[in-house]
Amino acid sequence: MSDFNFLSEELLQLQRDNLIRQLLPIDSAAGVTVKINGSEKILFCSNNYLNLAENPEIIAAAKNAMDKFGFGSASSRLISGSITPHIDLEKKLAKLFGKQAALVLPTGFMTNLAVLQTIPQKGDLLLLDKLVHASIIDAAKGSQAQFRTYHRTQFDKIEKFLASDEYERKFIVTESVFSMDGDFADLKKLVELKKKYNAYLIVDEAHAFGCLGGRGAGLAEELGLLNDVDIVVATLSKAAGCTGGFVAADKCVIDYLINKARPFIYTTAPLICNSAAGICAVDIIEKAVDKRKKLKENADYLRAKLNKLGFDTAGSTSHIVPVIIGDNEKTVKLSKRLFDEGFLVVAIRPPTVPPGTARLRISLQSDHTKTQIDSLCDAIVI
Repeated sequence: MSDFNFLSEELLQLQRDNLIRQLLPIDSAAGVTVKINGSEKILFCSNNYLNLAENPEIIAAAKNAMDKFGFGSASSRLISGSITPHIDLEKKLAKLFGKQAALVLPTGFMTNLAVLQTIPQKGDLLLLDKLVHASIIDAAKGSQAQFRTYHRTQFDKIEKFLASDEYERKFIVTESVFSMDGDFADLKKLVELKKKYNAYLIVDEAHAFGCLGGRGAGLAEELGLLNDVDIVVATLSKAAGCTGGFVAADKCVIDYLINKARPFIYTTAPLICNSAAGICAVDIIEKAVDKRKKLKENADYLRAKLNKLGFDTAGSTSHIVPVIIGDNEKTVKLSKRLFDEGFLVVAIRPPTVPPGTARLRISLQSDHTKTQIDSLCDAIVI
């Protein structure tokens, strides 16, 4: 039998570099607190921004769908796996984002693969912010289009690429809220450049969907730019409290994905109960003005406290507030100490973030209390 010593050696090196990762079993719902080995921890690293993962209406919608449709979809969407809740959810998402159509996939990662490896084609350019999510980077690497990166402040570099005659079509791709720094993309400037050079703009609203905008459609809605975004990608796995990804765009874009996108065609349809839960979640999100307000208040309150204590929060302007430590070992030790004191805040290290920028990525939930936030800040400075 072959051995895997080469993998064991790499794992040992990760251990030496304080980069090893392990799974942490949790014995409860992912609310503002969780239970781990019988001990309660205040959770400050979840993407359950609006606390909908444990919402009783969403749970009931999923249970009702299981009673009616069963559990598994048992087929890909193009065979026999397109069930009524899938279609109804897609219609609801298209309406929320002001697009002609939408398409739901099992994960957000698969959604970015489907879009970026199918719509941009040979001879085209994918222009990515260099700090976009791994799913966007991996999708671009597998695309027939060429891809280049820019830093979000390098508008001259973006414009240089857009002005080039080397490419057939140009696609600007960005997250709206960056998942590790918690800051915003300059969508107004990107829309300006897109229009100037007749490019396409693809925006991943994964961390903004539900949290920003009058109806929760994200940063583009908040800025009044939804009509200027050609393709919206987002996820049901964060603020919506469900799982899966989706894309909203012109009907011809969605029809093309249905016919050409391998990550969509060759996979089993999402769980029916998840789509039913998603329908309920979108209904709640559209009306969740108070939850969005409370989420912002919590983030502003935490940021002000951390800045006063002298911590670098990396220019965060959202409900994601990083505390930059820099050194891997120090970050891991701080995370472990906080865990022992009753807080779950995972250490984020390379390659998720650039070398030398290891951090605690604190993510707020609308149901966090100021007392819980105060206690976290007190624990960090000890």
